[in-house]
Amino acid sequence: MSKKYLQGTILFISLILIDQISKYLVRHFDGFYICNSGISFRINLPEFLFWILWLLIITFLCYLIFKNKVFVIYCLLFVVLAGAISNIIDRFYFGCVIDFIDLKIWPVFNLADAFISLGAIAIIIMILKPKSRNS
Repeated sequence: MSKKYLQGTILFISLILIDQISKYLVRHFDGFYICNSGISFRINLPEFLFWILWLLIITFLCYLIFKNKVFVIYCLLFVVLAGAISNIIDRFYFGCVIDFIDLKIWPVFNLADAFISLGAIAIIIMILKPKSRNS
């Protein structure tokens, strides 16, 4: 296994563990949380459509990870994929996603949602950013 794949794998597993441990702590130590059965922003989809959508997204992310040549984008794709997989783990175990971060100005979310959103935004910025003449 190359150093690049090892680093990506460690990042991926670490982020899933961080998200799952945070959800465990909130659930078991009387923290505030909600059980979100919808997708982002609590949008509800029929269950079969939800799983088809997630399967397509995860397949696409895996394709991009193994195709990508730029290490930073590669790592960011692992961040997004870790968030997606961690939320799917919730769905398998609880039938919903555990959301617990409530900023009062945004829908309640969790660390995995933040990984997905911030990773996707960073990838978009990197792709749209003009290349410097020295690179």
